[in-house]
Amino acid sequence: MRIAVTGGTGFIGSHVVELLLARDWEVHCLVLPGEDRRWLKDLPLRFFEGDITEKESLPPFLRGCDAIVNIAGLTRAKSEEEFFKINKEGPVNLVEAALSLEDGPRQIICMSTQAVMGPCADGCCSIEEDPFNPLTPYARSKAAMETALLGYERRGLMHCSFIRAPGVYGPRDRDFCKYFKLIDKGLRIVTGDTHITSLVYVKSLAAAIVSSILNPKAFGQAFFIADARPYDWDEFSAMVEKALGKKTVRIHISKVMIGIISVCSETLKPFLKQPPLIDKNKILEMRQHRWVVSTAKAQSLINFSPLVDTAEAIAETGRWYRAQGWIRAGSSPGLEKAEA
Repeated sequence: MRIAVTGGTGFIGSHVVELLLARDWEVHCLVLPGEDRRWLKDLPLRFFEGDITEKESLPPFLRGCDAIVNIAGLTRAKSEEEFFKINKEGPVNLVEAALSLEDGPRQIICMSTQAVMGPCADGCCSIEEDPFNPLTPYARSKAAMETALLGYERRGLMHCSFIRAPGVYGPRDRDFCKYFKLIDKGLRIVTGDTHITSLVYVKSLAAAIVSSILNPKAFGQAFFIADARPYDWDEFSAMVEKALGKKTVRIHISKVMIGIISVCSETLKPFLKQPPLIDKNKILEMRQHRWVVSTAKAQSLINFSPLVDTAEAIAETGRWYRAQGWIRAGSSPGLEKAEA
């Protein structure tokens, strides 16, 4: 089996590549010129330089492959046009390039997002058949990607599968690491509102992606992938505290302060080299009270189940951050117990 992977050098993609190689499958990995390959160093795979926005660069990468796993995409951008260029047009280019080859792949598994559905009502959870309700440019670009690719599925040209993930945490992730660092310093952010959200551990997500490859039950389907149950932010913070062996002081952030942060972020965005982690769209999502999904469909069709419970996954993530020096070194009761 030969699989073409985009985004393989990144947080989620590197875990997928490792799992594919563990199954003794061949892996083609698309990389930008000069892209950091640290997580894939010395692994037995083939690199191909190219860009999903440049269709003519893709045939050598795709030739002879059985399926595409498309993880490349933007979660932060300075404009809606930038989101659509990468998140929607990129996958379309992959499909078109594959179809131009006699020996090209005829299935694509694409990373999508819980956000295509928008938040859910109190006491409810989103299911895959709910109508799209994207609140942000990022979510709209992913919804447009799913719609465009399903056109190829309906015409019998390409089997398309979509993995809709909520917030993803785990080893190699830098976004959640910022909050781990804050708690390691003894601080916990509190907004005053209750927010219930689904999350997913990266290794569970990678397993779900791999289980969809050349699986007829996944053709033309979208799947929510998440940990066994949702959590409010206070519960998640408490698990991080326990994993790091820390006690924290709660820092209350008012809605006024959140609004000020949003205005400052948007003002500075044009002058920053990288889009900010927090902008008005992220704050719009954060203000919603419930982002919860059902994984019943994934359990039924692709035999999905979380690899470990959330508390153990958070502990494993904390240990990895310590080992890599992303969080300051030093023993703590929680980590000593977890590593024993």
